[in-house]
Amino acid sequence: MNDICKKIHDIGIVPVIALDSVEDAAPLAKALCAGGLPVAEVTYRTAAAHDAMIEMRKACPEMIIGAGTVLNREQVDSAIDAGAEFIVSPGTNPDTIAYCIEKGIPILPGTSNAADLEVCMHYGLEVVKFFPAEQLGGIKMIKALAAPYNKLKFMPTGGVKEANVNDYLNDPVILACGGTWMIDKEALKNKDFKKIEELTRGAVRAMLGIRIKHIGINEESGNGEDLARQFAAFFGGNVRETSKGWFGSELVEIMNESKKRGRHGHIGVQTNNVDRAKRYYESLGYEFDEASADYDDKGNLKFIYFKEEIGGFAIHLVK
Repeated sequence: MNDICKKIHDIGIVPVIALDSVEDAAPLAKALCAGGLPVAEVTYRTAAAHDAMIEMRKACPEMIIGAGTVLNREQVDSAIDAGAEFIVSPGTNPDTIAYCIEKGIPILPGTSNAADLEVCMHYGLEVVKFFPAEQLGGIKMIKALAAPYNKLKFMPTGGVKEANVNDYLNDPVILACGGTWMIDKEALKNKDFKKIEELTRGAVRAMLGIRIKHIGINEESGNGEDLARQFAAFFGGNVRETSKGWFGSELVEIMNESKKRGRHGHIGVQTNNVDRAKRYYESLGYEFDEASADYDDKGNLKFIYFKEEIGGFAIHLVK
């Protein structure tokens, strides 16, 4: 997978934008970045696309900007001239695919069936758009198509919204989801970019599913198992021994002296995707203890501690 697609994966949601006014491009880019989605697919559905991408890049140099609804070579050239880093097309056009490969820019062609996927495989592509996703059967259809084409990743777009985004993102065949729900049409019309920022932040929170998983207690008396049993009885759960100590009901972890973290203990924070949560918190200025990172057999991050404590508690993310 190329670097751009990996970055898109770690962001998780790609806002799909159709702008009528170039003057809205910069404040919209700032709102998306502030809300936690530093990426955009600017569609050639309007004449403002080329100049809008230029203004978004000026306003937010860190943003990943791609061009959408690209139908031909001329629009590929226009997108590259505007600084686009990836191309998205609504359908599978072999000529457009070949031209993007020639120009060295990643393309995610729109697909809807096995014949489209055959074409994409022929050109050596690893990621495709699936459009219109909900109308074509959603995640069930994607999983059915992905079974024989298991080297492909999909970016579903069309009908994806906050209520169903995790139905897609929780499946490993999905790279990211394209969506428009965070760019409220009325808010854009009224230039209410604060509302768009809030909707974007809500989309990120829904995607990440951040919640407390357990509280860690540093035990120094040698009675870790006994404490775990007390908490298990209190919460109505079971006792489980680990290499680090004991769990009492899965809500409380008793840490051995040699494994303790934090002045007072630690807080385990559960998320739907640790890679995406890490990227999000880094965008807010948090740093991580990379030495604490643990990965699954596919290279996905499943556990990591933040570098700094909060109120005497070490904090870690966990899948």
